[in-house]
Amino acid sequence: MRRLLAALLCLLPLLTGCGGGGTSDFAPFAPAEEDRLVVYTSHKEAVYGPIVKEFEDRTGIWVQVETGGTAALLDRLEEERDAPRCDLLFGGGVDSLTARRELFDPYVSPSAKELPPACQCGDGSWTAFSILPVVLIYNPVLVRMNPPDGWASLLDPVWRGRIAFASPLNSGSSYTALSTFLQALPGERDELLGALYANLDGRTLPDSGEVVGAVADGRYTIGVTLEETALKAVQAGSDVALLYPAEGTSATPDGMAVVLGCAHRDNARRFIDFCLSEDVQRRLTQSRRRPVRGDLPDSAPELDALVLLDYAPDQAVRERENVLERWRELEEAS
Repeated sequence: MRRLLAALLCLLPLLTGCGGGGTSDFAPFAPAEEDRLVVYTSHKEAVYGPIVKEFEDRTGIWVQVETGGTAALLDRLEEERDAPRCDLLFGGGVDSLTARRELFDPYVSPSAKELPPACQCGDGSWTAFSILPVVLIYNPVLVRMNPPDGWASLLDPVWRGRIAFASPLNSGSSYTALSTFLQALPGERDELLGALYANLDGRTLPDSGEVVGAVADGRYTIGVTLEETALKAVQAGSDVALLYPAEGTSATPDGMAVVLGCAHRDNARRFIDFCLSEDVQRRLTQSRRRPVRGDLPDSAPELDALVLLDYAPDQAVRERENVLERWRELEEAS
């Protein structure tokens, strides 16, 4: 009912020809200012939808959700810095959030004590939500022999122009994948970036959420994505097979962060506490995501069973600006 009323309030100016004052007769239906929360998220609705609904039902707080890629949302927060519209950023790799930590109001949830050290943020600028290993996928209908086996496969000429990879300029998870690729393989950074971009044949996807579908429908043959997305596609019967890179991979958290100077800081903090609660974290295991709470079981292969890189998130943060600038040059030159 709350969402229906909100939708009617948004449509009213169009229906009546009124400006902002045209909703005055409907003011009793609008949530009080202290009962609002504005969330920017890079998550898909299947992830954020049930969580937001349950949070609204339990707290009475009305949540306005706006979606986009992590990089684009971070840029938007920067543009709105003097007058923030958003209260909480929900989603995005913590390396991306760390690189823009000046946008956030530090907060340490009481439940943070349940998180392992790798999911702790020293200055509280972000809070981990789930753990997201990066994986490779391929279409088993198109690839019947000699499938890719690791990060080095992305440089194999046999896959030139057939690799589904989202632009790291738009996608935070794609930047994490790119940083993992750079840390997994020997060689000079800019040379590796140039070799990868050349093997993509100048073709990147605008959104990481498109990778699995592009491989499943045959537009691309192999791809780079997150474990959760790949597992869901396999479970749904899509033409997708998942593999963990032979050289090892990263398994970094995505995060949540309260926006500095936001209008509804307490509600943003309540949302973070809610997302770290045992029942919400347990629900993640049902949707093929790995929870960050150390006291809950995993629904996917145990992290100890994976070959994990000694991934350095600090290096990913430190090199981010230079890596993205080089990638931008490659895109502009193609």
